[in-house]
Amino acid sequence: MVDRREMLARLNPQTVRFDVGQGGGAPSLTTSDIAAALGMVPAGLGREVMEAVYLPDGALRHRPKLAEAVLAIVRPEFTRRARALADAEADLEFVQAIVSLGRRGMSDAQRRALEQRKVAVDQARAAAWLRNTYQHLSRMVDAVVQELASGNHCGNCRGTGLVSEKGCPECRCTGIEPLPDRRRALAMGCDPSAYPKRWRPVFEWLLAELHQAGEVSARKFSRALSSSDYVPEARAA
Repeated sequence: MVDRREMLARLNPQTVRFDVGQGGGAPSLTTSDIAAALGMVPAGLGREVMEAVYLPDGALRHRPKLAEAVLAIVRPEFTRRARALADAEADLEFVQAIVSLGRRGMSDAQRRALEQRKVAVDQARAAAWLRNTYQHLSRMVDAVVQELASGNHCGNCRGTGLVSEKGCPECRCTGIEPLPDRRRALAMGCDPSAYPKRWRPVFEWLLAELHQAGEVSARKFSRALSSSDYVPEARAA
């Protein structure tokens, strides 16, 4: 099945004309139809991602919009994770204070509570993003867009994003073959040895979010193109 988003390439500056059909006839969709269908896709992250992947020449002019749209989803997620870590640390300090204030030795219940709070802190710390995440965000977005544009289908799910009606664990439901950690690290300009622990969670989260947003906009774009395909027959006088 042809991905109709590939038609967006016609909107890039061309030296070859695509508005002439085979044999001199008019094509079913002109560049005007494609541009009109794109205009019917609501502005936002999904449309910016779709343009960045399939209309790179035009997307260069809208790069600030893509950056703003990405920041709009990254900031609340960054804050949520940081707050979860702060809350977990506060809970641990509270239990430690209770234990230290007790006149007797630590009870079994207190010991279990203390261990549970320590585990919670470790989990929250592992899920939290680094404070300098924003400094690496621009190059990370470029790397994600490049990976989405690669067109390399995941071998585990054959590009569908699903395995036995469940999300593919290999590509995180994107249908795109994941690149090796080293290539991702080099693409975003970070130390390859630091990528797995520090940056992989952020990168994979961003990849999944941008892919999902782009897919939603792609369906709206496809519906708009389908409307352009339909030409009503002239009624008899």
